[in-house]
Amino acid sequence: MESRAKGRPEARCPIRPGEPCTLCQLDVTGPQDCGLVYLVMHDDELREGLRRMSVPDAADR
Repeated sequence: MESRAKGRPEARCPIRPGEPCTLCQLDVTGPQDCGLVYLVMHDDELREGLRRMSVPDAADR
């Protein structure tokens, strides 16, 4: 039986869907305190643009 070490779950970057949080900014511990994530998620236009990039267009189906 193979034993697997339990570790902390890897945080995902909400700005780059499907990719891990790479802590690309200084003094950041994850998406929860990332300034870029905060700015995008609190700006209606940026959040909508992110949503459009991550949701396939109905015309593409």
